[in-house]
Order: sequence, then structure tokens, then C-alpha cells
Amino acid sequence: MQLNILKDVNPSRRLVEKEPDDEFSPMNLPDAYNPQGVEKIAYEDMHPFLQKLMDEHKEFSAVLDKFEDALLKWRANRWIFTREIDEGLKQFFEYFDHEVTRHNTKEEKKLFPILHDKLVSTGEHNAVDPSMTGISVMEDEHLKVAQLAAIVFNFLTLGSRLPDADSKEITFQAAFHQGTQIVETMKLHIFREDIVLFPQAMQYFSPEELGTLVE
Repeated sequence: MQLNILKDVNPSRRLVEKEPDDEFSPMNLPDAYNPQGVEKIAYEDMHPFLQKLMDEHKEFSAVLDKFEDALLKWRANRWIFTREIDEGLKQFFEYFDHEVTRHNTKEEKKLFPILHDKLVSTGEHNAVDPSMTGISVMEDEHLKVAQLAAIVFNFLTLGSRLPDADSKEITFQAAFHQGTQIVETMKLHIFREDIVLFPQAMQYFSPEELGTLVE
């Protein structure tokens, strides 16, 4: 793999200082893609601030699809890089480092705090620890994916420099599995925000209140 395609796009520079906790998952439903008791709201009826977040989700989903395709082709090609594979990986890291980081910060600074407080006050929280809500899961997944992206980036860089073929293959296999975990986590994460959290924001806040979140 050409190491210069990864220059200056190391996602580990963007990691925030948080303590991940994988033990709680109040949004881990029996069927994660079929949430019960959630009122569906059409995109056209969403507040413009939420529509913008959904537009960014759609754009990132296209990058994720290309990243996943590159990973699968890379494995099928026995860890040999091609221009198409390089482009799919490079696009993901560049997009993540700039656009996803900005998107996540917008959610964490503007929408998440007020929605978290509302969920706590309305009783929609973890039964054991009332301070944990669906927002806690979303923030945890933001951190988890940032960490996974840094791991994949570093494995790709390390594997490309290893002279031993067996060590290179083991390192690339690890990068592949962590990369597919990113895809799986982010697809479900985007679904949960679009289908669960954003409709909750529409339910709990007036258009005027949501308007204060617009940049």
C-alpha cells in the first residue's frame, strides 16, 4: 500500500479523552433494526437542523459502503493493494478525519446534552443507572469508532512496513476485522439516530428550541 495516501489523515489525532464503558447498552434492542414503540417521522417533517444531520449521515453511508467494498476486495485479493482499494481506504480516513469528526462534535455539543437531560427527566433511561440514556450509547459509539479507525490506520501503516510475510498477513487480517467492525457499528449507529433519537428530539422540543441549535 502506498504510505503517502495515509499521510496527515491519522484519526488518532482526533480522539477525545473519554472513558469507554462497553457494559451498558440501553439501546441494544432484541432486533436493533426494528425498534418498538418509536413513532416514525418523515424526512420532510424533520427540523432543518436534524435534516442536515441526516444528510451528513447519508453522505457518510456512501463513504462507508466504498470502505467496506475496498476491505472485501482487499481480502479477496490476498491483502494485495490496488488503486481502487487504496482509493476506498484513503477516502474513508480523509472523510472520517475531517467530516465525521465535525459532525460528531456538532451532535455532542448541541443536540446530545439537551436530549440526554430530557430523556432522564421523562424516565427514558437505564433502569440501574438513571444517568445513562440512549445518548450515552451514541457518545460511546462515537469514541469506539474513533478508536477503531486509529487502530486500522496504524495496522495498515505497520503492515505495509513489515518485511516478514506472515507478520504482514496477520497485521492486515487484524486491520480487516477492525475495519468491518467500524462499518457494522456505524451503520447501526446512523440507523438509531435517524429512526430513534431524531424523532425523539422532534417529540420533546419545539421548532423554536431546535432552531437555537442551528449554526
